[in-house]
Amino acid sequence: MRVLKRSLVLFLAAMAVSGSLFAVRADEGAPQRVPMTVYPVDRLSEAHWKARHEAKKQRLTEGSVDLLLLGDSITNYWDTTGLAVEEYYYGDRNCVDLGFGSDKTQHLLWRLNDSPMDKIHPKAAMILIGINNIRENTEEDIALGIKANVDKIVTLYPDIKILLLDMFPVNGKNDPIWEKIAATNALLPEMFKDYPNVKIMDISHIWLDENGDIPKDLMYDGVHPTEYGYKIWGAEVEPVIAEMLGDTPKPKME
Repeated sequence: MRVLKRSLVLFLAAMAVSGSLFAVRADEGAPQRVPMTVYPVDRLSEAHWKARHEAKKQRLTEGSVDLLLLGDSITNYWDTTGLAVEEYYYGDRNCVDLGFGSDKTQHLLWRLNDSPMDKIHPKAAMILIGINNIRENTEEDIALGIKANVDKIVTLYPDIKILLLDMFPVNGKNDPIWEKIAATNALLPEMFKDYPNVKIMDISHIWLDENGDIPKDLMYDGVHPTEYGYKIWGAEVEPVIAEMLGDTPKPKME
């Protein structure tokens, strides 16, 4: 029995390294590939991640949430670099930022499963996730990971309105992952064509100058927006966010 258990652990570890797990369906009896991008995984061994997760769980238990921001560090930094912008656009809209630095699709999915989401009844959510999967997972698997998170939100809140953002371009235009980001984004319209409350929005143009480069005043490191970048982002999505919330669009922040 110990040998069997050890073999199983080694098998799962090998599958995790390869980016996939395999499950057996009772009706077919054949191994079915399950990408790691859709398999909930925690990061509780990281103190800062665990502390933020517990703090956000506590906030959710208080209720009164109309808007969720879901994602990784790009969303997380609405709370820091973009705090003044977040307060301007969302401060009076009962918004909770559930972006966590370095999160992949599987980490966001774990948090949604572990958090007291039944304590809130949000009207809308803005989701941006997947960039941290881009170097180790296929385009199809990343898109499936994004879908798993959207499906979780839709299951929790059938009437919620979701703004799903295409992954942003990152780094310089010569970075080969640009093509992979674009290829992953291209899979989303077909994937969500039958989701009436999901709006996919590509705002990649706001990050690029006339030469197709990312100016430092928009993304200081080629990935994370500056405060000015959050101002541009906030203004770009504001008409959609306001409509989803049944609210009046706010003027562009100066």
